[in-house]
Amino acid sequence: MDRLINYLFWIIAIFLFVLEGKLNDHLLILTGLGLSLMTAYLAFFFNWITLDATKAAIILGTITFGFGGIWPAIALIFFFLSSSLITRNKRLDGIVNGSVPLRSDDPYHNSRRNGYQVWGNGFWVAVFCLAWFQFDMDFFLIAVYGAIATATADTWATELGSRKKGRTRLITTFKKVEPGTDGGISITGTLASAAGSIAVASLLLIMPEPYDFNEAVVVAIAGFLGSVADSYMGAIFQTQNIQLFKSDRIVGRDAMLKNCLVNWTATGIGGLITIITIKIVTL
Repeated sequence: MDRLINYLFWIIAIFLFVLEGKLNDHLLILTGLGLSLMTAYLAFFFNWITLDATKAAIILGTITFGFGGIWPAIALIFFFLSSSLITRNKRLDGIVNGSVPLRSDDPYHNSRRNGYQVWGNGFWVAVFCLAWFQFDMDFFLIAVYGAIATATADTWATELGSRKKGRTRLITTFKKVEPGTDGGISITGTLASAAGSIAVASLLLIMPEPYDFNEAVVVAIAGFLGSVADSYMGAIFQTQNIQLFKSDRIVGRDAMLKNCLVNWTATGIGGLITIITIKIVTL
């Protein structure tokens, strides 16, 4: 599935590059490709992503920088670096304390991101960047930040909120659950979610041509609500005994794929909330 997404976005990017892009666009897209190649393979070298994620990251980075611009790319890099460092530090801490095995066959609990996880968080970022490039409507570009804010808020909430024992409750029933349970929420995780969303939204205020403060607030709120939606869907979908695939070859990845599907939906919701709210505010 991640390969099909790679092919789809490559085809769309090449189509827009050849038929719609101008000289400045061509230079920006090629620059994005070069930077994405270096960044993705550097991340692979540091064992942050798998080989299939490297391919997905190159495509996502090229589209984000080449079609969206430098600041969406900075926001995406901020999400990737912060989430990778938090996830890796959490896993290494677990290895030291004996709670996480040094080698895990379960990709859902592996610190290296794969192609499914890249597109689970970055699919709508690419879609909104391409839509903004093609239709030149500013709310699509702001939606890029809303989707990235959602991904950042969710990752910070999950990784920081489940790091220590505490009062964690299931978002649907508010029953006590173990930290790290899908759909579990805590005060620490909620604060981390808000902090992640605000961090991405703050980028809108430090650009050379900053956005309006109200637009930054919209992105922060949309990112936080997208993270809440992620938790809610996780509680309903990921805790159910639903098998997505029957093939023995990929049935072991079922938990990871469910998580990616939830992330994909949540980032889309974050971007959609951003678009709807911006349209209402600017009426």
